[in-house]
Amino acid sequence: MESHVLWIPIVAITGFTVVLVTFFYLSHKNKSAIQETIKKSLDMGQELSPEILERLGTHHSPRVRDLRRGVVLMSLGIAGLVAGSMFVDPDDSMGFVAISMFPLFLGLGFLIVWKLNRYND
Repeated sequence: MESHVLWIPIVAITGFTVVLVTFFYLSHKNKSAIQETIKKSLDMGQELSPEILERLGTHHSPRVRDLRRGVVLMSLGIAGLVAGSMFVDPDDSMGFVAISMFPLFLGLGFLIVWKLNRYND
């Protein structure tokens, strides 16, 4: 096996890990800031209505979450398929195609759930 072919999965896995760690870090940071804001409001004696909590971003409809997740995962799967089609050697592209099937079908599942569920929002 040539040395440049070995770098492809290493870079892909490292990039995926960096994206996941960044996502979870920023999500945690955002949630901590929201909790701090709520704590300060309660310490000052302010009332927290559902409208205020919704404006702070603590309330997302399950319908919106399913649609977002479905679209993002489908996009990742399609991006993997496109990346796999850019290789000349079919043996090199099969890894991208195989890995991209997981988010593609997971996203499809979220979109099916989004379409079939009867939400109360």
